[in-house]
Amino acid sequence: MRKIFLLIFLFSFCFKPAIVGGQTKPYDVLIRSGKIYLQNRQYEKAKEMFQEAVSQRPEDPEGNFHLAITLISLGDYLNAAKYLLIPINNENYLKKIQKDENYKLTCWSSLIEVSQNYLINNELDSALIYAKGALILDPERPFNYTLLSQIYVNLKMYDSLYALAQNMISKDVNSPQGYSLLGSYYLVKEDYDNALIAFENSIKNYERKIEEEKNKLAELLKLKEEKERIIKKLLNYHSEKKIKEFENYLKDSLKFRSGIEKVAQLVLEISSLNQEYTQNLLRVGLIQMQKKKEKEALNTFKKLFEIDEKNYDALFFLGVNYYNLSLYDSCRITFEKLLSLIIRQPTEEEKIKIKELITDTSSNYVELPSQFLPYLYYLIKDNSFSIFTPERLENVYMILGGAYAQLAKLESKPTYYDLAIKSFEKILLINPKNLDAYQNLAVVYRDKGDKETARKYLEKKMKLEKEKK
Repeated sequence: MRKIFLLIFLFSFCFKPAIVGGQTKPYDVLIRSGKIYLQNRQYEKAKEMFQEAVSQRPEDPEGNFHLAITLISLGDYLNAAKYLLIPINNENYLKKIQKDENYKLTCWSSLIEVSQNYLINNELDSALIYAKGALILDPERPFNYTLLSQIYVNLKMYDSLYALAQNMISKDVNSPQGYSLLGSYYLVKEDYDNALIAFENSIKNYERKIEEEKNKLAELLKLKEEKERIIKKLLNYHSEKKIKEFENYLKDSLKFRSGIEKVAQLVLEISSLNQEYTQNLLRVGLIQMQKKKEKEALNTFKKLFEIDEKNYDALFFLGVNYYNLSLYDSCRITFEKLLSLIIRQPTEEEKIKIKELITDTSSNYVELPSQFLPYLYYLIKDNSFSIFTPERLENVYMILGGAYAQLAKLESKPTYYDLAIKSFEKILLINPKNLDAYQNLAVVYRDKGDKETARKYLEKKMKLEKEKK
């Protein structure tokens, strides 16, 4: 599950603190002083005022709300969210938050951030609390339902998942989120036929909804031409968190100077819908593979990669389907492209940092700390970064090696045997105990005519098999 970082991007456009008059009671004085500090961006002082106010009246929504906003201003989104639960569960105060789109979006983002963190750490009960809070605050946000479905599935709360889906569809027969949840329900029940129908309905409705939102954005920006190109550029700035570039592009290139907050909100909405849409396309493709409909799956993954060129899962499964359909050259081209996107060599500066980080050079790979993101793994024996997990990378090299080996036989090109060997050797750099890699190396060397080397790899495989027993 990819994590969605919405807070930093939107907060630059959305945060507008306001001063509300208070009385002379200690609590009210604290609230009033805190708001003044908040407006003047003296966040630490505002934090002190609101913390004291909350200590006096722990259940009062106003103190909790403004403390949360202050913590968000300080970048402490995780602690901010716990103070939001009281105001959003207070019906009257909830309405106040919902009336201000900036506050609503900022608070929603904080709740989602916390829920995702708890989900990643498998603290599912806490994840559910904050996901439900986000849903209460902004029930129109598509991502709420994806997040809830993930939590319900992990908690095995399948009845809750089904009830939520049916409730949404009963309110809106064209609800893309409702059909998405229904598909998730059928998927965990392994009812692939009904899951496929539900996800296809969801995809159709997402396409309609995305087009509606794009038209709203085009109308706001008064776009007459190149609508898709311009919206794609704005979406890219959003995904890459390039806040200043986003704003400059609007002001300088599009001559759009007022209403940037509204543009940011629409871009976020389209981005969120796109993520739901592409996730369901991926699910459809995987179900098609499960049902042995490789040609249909091939078209689904092609479409998915055309829509989202950074969806490397789509490219991976596209290559798998090419292999399953014996389209080995297409498989080769696809996986070579995939490797060029998910693997890179570290810079000299990164090499220095890596040396400081790694003390055990006998290992094969290490999960990297956050400063190396988006490259999550360092392959020590290969001196490279990988977006894919080592296990997934083994699969890439295994299938690519198989494609090379098949092409070597079909096209009588011995150079493909060498490429197959290199692919299987890459697997052993990641996992020296991969039995299939030894087996495949033995086969390729045998087909190449080097029976002695083939025998050595078979002996290594047999030795490892004995050690495992």
